[in-house]
Amino acid sequence: MPQRPIQTVKKAGSATGLLLLLVSSWAQAGDVLVKVEGIQASGTLHLALVAAAGSTWPEPPLRLLQGEGNLLRLSALPPGRYAIQLFQDSNGNGRLDHGRRGIPLEPVGFSANPSLLNGKPEPRDCLFEHGTADTQLRIRLQSPKAKR
Repeated sequence: MPQRPIQTVKKAGSATGLLLLLVSSWAQAGDVLVKVEGIQASGTLHLALVAAAGSTWPEPPLRLLQGEGNLLRLSALPPGRYAIQLFQDSNGNGRLDHGRRGIPLEPVGFSANPSLLNGKPEPRDCLFEHGTADTQLRIRLQSPKAKR
């Protein structure tokens, strides 16, 4: 008979251990708070988060986020290397509009704020490290010089 309570305790102990492991991994996922600079008067912000390992922007992104105002929050993001591309939808059609030459007609920005003189940067040029604590980023929207 004494073996039965010990087995029950072992089973409860393993279930508790699994629960602690799940809670622990969730607790290690911090938030990413993005402060956006250069916002125009009106328009929804569209953010796409990708893993920063590749040389192309993968589809679909890991996360998509839309918001108003100059603060966006990606909640409970596991530690890793990421990149963000962001645009402000000025005309409300839900997508980034381009001119005939492929130049964006609406404000765009990327994590790490790379120069856009040579076109759209690669994710590895926009990477940031996110650990277990919250990460704060500033992304500057760059407006097109002239609509063509």
